[in-house]
Amino acid sequence: GMALLLLCILSVIQHLAALTFTGESDDCSYDTAEKNTNLVNEMLQKLQPGEELSFPNKTYCLAGGVLGVGLKDISIRFNGTLRFSDDTGRWPKDGKARVPAMYFEQCKNITFTSSGKGLIDGNGKAWWGLIRYAEYGENRPRLFEIFNSTNILVENLILKNPAYWTFWAHNITSLEVRFTDISARIDDDDSHKLLPFPKKGDITAFNTDGFDVNGKDVYIHDCNIWNQDDCIAVKDDGKHWTTENMVFERINASGLGLAIGSICNAHVRNITFRDIYMHHTVKGIYMKFRPQSSPDYIGLIENITYENIIIDEPEQWPIWIGPAQQSDSVEFWQGHPCSLCWPQFENRMFDFCGCGVVDRQYYRDIMLKNITILRPSYPAGMIKGSKDSMKNIRFEGVKVVDPKYKDGLSHWFKSHGGLNQYFVCEGVEAGTGVAVDSDPVPSCFNSKDQAFKSGTETSYDYSRDSDGCSCTNLPW
Repeated sequence: GMALLLLCILSVIQHLAALTFTGESDDCSYDTAEKNTNLVNEMLQKLQPGEELSFPNKTYCLAGGVLGVGLKDISIRFNGTLRFSDDTGRWPKDGKARVPAMYFEQCKNITFTSSGKGLIDGNGKAWWGLIRYAEYGENRPRLFEIFNSTNILVENLILKNPAYWTFWAHNITSLEVRFTDISARIDDDDSHKLLPFPKKGDITAFNTDGFDVNGKDVYIHDCNIWNQDDCIAVKDDGKHWTTENMVFERINASGLGLAIGSICNAHVRNITFRDIYMHHTVKGIYMKFRPQSSPDYIGLIENITYENIIIDEPEQWPIWIGPAQQSDSVEFWQGHPCSLCWPQFENRMFDFCGCGVVDRQYYRDIMLKNITILRPSYPAGMIKGSKDSMKNIRFEGVKVVDPKYKDGLSHWFKSHGGLNQYFVCEGVEAGTGVAVDSDPVPSCFNSKDQAFKSGTETSYDYSRDSDGCSCTNLPW
């Protein structure tokens, strides 16, 4: 009996033993990268439930197209560095679309981990910049993508310099990401450098989203993010379904903000961001709708909480609730629906750099609590929607501290209401916007603290007073 028990134990130990990756290290020629990729895929296909694929503490170069489908009850341990090829011309494609660097589908009970801090490097600088954006557009490979999977743990990793989105988990159920950092930057300057000239700015690492998620039951915590697009984005995947039940906490984030969206005709609910520090971020809190592709459906964002967040010297808007500020073409001045160069360069006469809204898209039950905005160079924010499209918007302890004019884009606001204001406040149903112990107070809200409200309202009205040719008022 004892001998049989020992045989069973030895069998289990053998079954759980790690499979060690045996590719060629420290050679980044494309031929070796391609061979290593093929070997990874062969080993993934052979993994059985209970097994682990382990990458030793070395540097392995890959060609893109790592693929894991139908994996169950396994672990993948990245103890060294995986570096993807910078040969953009030979990147593998599915038809015309470039495949992700790493793609996993229909997986269940999977752990992506390391014994220390494993590095997955997308070599994104080969894909970044204005010229390359004109060449590739958004047909660039995502770094790490998981689709239609359940019970996923990602931990103890660094995801660096993606060509496009860093991490995209969609149609996901039960995802936890912890102690995993994202870095997408051109240099080590403590700024995103919004203007790309004369020096190439970090911001030209276009579309390098951080954690993009869609599905339900997601928990992301104790992570660091520095990137040049949404730091976190709760997305809709272009489908009319519900994304719900997500918490993001204890995070350092700097980029284009903590985003809900962009959302089109889907339903997003029960999302919480809390205990987050945002150093020199571009945007802070960012909720956004994009134009409808299916006008028969509505879009709804509801039961959203942002709590205990410090936005430290943001380079642009600390708070944005409204239309997506983005362009979907190389004509970057075109807004879809709100232009990237709005409001400073707006010209209503020529329909240039405008900021539109989309009907049948709604915000409900939005709470911002204990939000501190330190030394902003833009107004506190903008709140913009179609008539009565926002309801029950509540600010508690949302305060601006020591706003500073810094550059030409910032100084433009001196003649347009100043920094201690919400530049636009439109679309909130009467009586349902409430500000408590907040400074400034959005002009379309009801304040429960008249002492704060009395000294911080602005007489500037964007819809009435905009000169329609703002670009002439920039003090360069």
